[in-house]
Formats: sequence, C-alpha cells, structure tokens
Amino acid sequence: METRAAAGARGIRSVRPAWPSRLTATDRSAIGVTIGAHAALAIVAYCSSWIQGTNNSHQPLTGAYQHWDANLYVNYAQHGLFSGQSAPNNAAFLPGYPILLAFVHLFVRNWLDSALLLSLVAGCVAAVLLNRMAGSTRAGLFLFTAPAAVFLTVGYSEPLFLAFAVAAWYAALHAEWSVAQLFAGLAGLTRIDGLALIPALVLFALVRPGSGRRLHAASIAAAAALGPFMYELYLRRATGSWTAWQAANRKGWNLWVDWPWTAIRNTWRGAYEYGDGSGAYAWAFQLELVCTIAAALLVIVLLARRAWPEAAYCALVLASMVFVNSQQAADRGLLMCFPLYVLLARAADRRPWIGNAYLWVSAPIALVSTYLYTAGSWAN
Repeated sequence: METRAAAGARGIRSVRPAWPSRLTATDRSAIGVTIGAHAALAIVAYCSSWIQGTNNSHQPLTGAYQHWDANLYVNYAQHGLFSGQSAPNNAAFLPGYPILLAFVHLFVRNWLDSALLLSLVAGCVAAVLLNRMAGSTRAGLFLFTAPAAVFLTVGYSEPLFLAFAVAAWYAALHAEWSVAQLFAGLAGLTRIDGLALIPALVLFALVRPGSGRRLHAASIAAAAALGPFMYELYLRRATGSWTAWQAANRKGWNLWVDWPWTAIRNTWRGAYEYGDGSGAYAWAFQLELVCTIAAALLVIVLLARRAWPEAAYCALVLASMVFVNSQQAADRGLLMCFPLYVLLARAADRRPWIGNAYLWVSAPIALVSTYLYTAGSWAN
C-alpha cells in the first residue's frame, strides 16, 4: 500500500497524462472556455462603452481593450526599448511578449487584433494543458474565472507566460527535460515569474520519483536561466548598469524591493485608510489583500500535501507579491499560481460543491475587474 508521504510527494503530479495526437473532449472543453472568456470580454467592453455614453464609434469600443501596460507593450513591440519613440522605462517589461507580438503583427496588420489573437492562442494552450494535468474539464474554467482573468484576454503578458510555464511543467511530468528547459527559458523571457518557475523545476527534477539521473535532469532545467540572464546582459550593455530593470520599475511604477510588512501596511492603507475606503482604487487594494491571503493558503496546502516543487514555485510567486514597497499585482500573481487550478479541479471532481463555491465567489469578482479594466478604472 502506498504511504501517505509517497502519495503527498506526487502533488499535482499524480495524474500523468499522455501526449495525445489529437484533441480530446477535455481539450475541446478548455478551448471552448477560452473562446467564451474572450466573448465575455467583448460583451463587457461593449456594455462599458455604452454605459459611458461613447458608443457612437468604434474607437471607444476598441479602446476598452487598450489600457496601461497593453499600450506600453505595443510601444515596446513597435519601437523597442531605446529608440526616440520608446516609452520611458519599458525595460521593466521582459522582451518575450513584445517580440512575439511584433512577429504576429507581421501577419495580422493591426496591433489590437494581434494582441487578442496572441492571448487567445496562448490561453487555449494553457487551459488545455491544465485540463490534461488535472485529468478534468474544470481547471481551465477555474483559471478563466479567477479574479484577474481579464488579463488573460487582453494585451498583457500573463497568458503567454502561463502557456510557456504550464507547457514546461507538463513536459517535466513526462521527464522531457530538454522541452521543459526550452519552455521555462521562454517563460523566463516573458515575465519575472520565470525566476520562480526555473528553481521549482530544478527541485522537481531532484525529487521526481523513479529517476536515476536526477542531477542530470536538474542541470538541464537550471540551464533555462540562460534566457532571463541574456536579457540582463542586454540591459547591462545598453545602459551600463546591472540594475536597469530595477531602476525602470522604480522610475516607472514607484516599485522596489522592500519588507513584506511594508507592502501589507501600504496596501491596507490604500484599501481602508486613504479616502473613505470606497471606489475602484480602494476595491483594487482590497483585492490585493484577498489574493495575497489566498496565495499564502495555497502554499500551506501544497506543503501539507508534500508537493514540494509546486509549493516552492507558488511560494516564490508569493514572495514577489509581498517583498515590495507597495502591492500592485497580487491578483495577477495568483493567476500565475497554476497549481491552484489543478488542485481545485481535482477537488471539485470529488466534491462538486467546492467548484460551485469557487465559481460563485470568484466569477463575480472577475466580472467586476473586467468592467473596471474596460472602463479605464483601476483593475491592477
């Protein structure tokens, strides 16, 4: 009989699906969810522009998709980092998403359409692989009803990072470490969360049962760090500084590394003490706190299950959410914690009330966040 320790050590690895040559019903379910999420965004964008009384031309409708970082990514894709037309402090963004966006734009000659197509394809990949890892049709659904799911359907880097990160983890499930290395390296060139993914994959290789070449697999996984390191070298050569990325975050977003209690204190003030504790900004800070608590609980659950690699990954993502002077994207950080959606899907398959409760709580929050984003209000 399998011991509790051995069962827990498998974590989300307890289902090891094959690489089917054609789409299964589970895969088609994930693709349907992704398309449905994009359709829902279009409906909310239309309603948002109508409510604001500016629906008499296409510009307010298409403009509902293009706020904040979405515009900066297009600028990055068009002009790079250091041209005369580059937006200041774009170096805070890693190059994977804008490079691929520029590539898609070679064939789709509209920047918004290129961004939406890229997010659609990447979202489908992430949802399909999550469903396969969970052995369920629910993982993709839970991902696309997460509080910050709007960022999976607009021109942000989150869907592309998840596609790469989940593909790397999926390859690791099959001990295909060269494939895992490739996708982890691409993830590390897409978002800073890649620096959480790569050491977690190394740990995965070291604790994976039934392997006689763990050090070899771990060294292959570790080589994925070459991707983000090359970007660091590029910034060093272009700016003469090893801290160009940190400086761009400080200048552009007033963000720097700090102690967790500083982040929590400032987030609490934004949520409840500045002004009357109401409005879109206060609500967004309240959501930051809730998502931080959810991520911390996820880490505790993964540790209790002895799912060490998954716990390491989510703990490092949590660290990126709280070791800052002010929280600005904890809701998106929770999106990056893809083991959550696998665990939820498996739990919901055993006890449907868990999935129902999650949807009843999370989906309305996701709808509010989507409206705030399309209306140009604060949605983090």
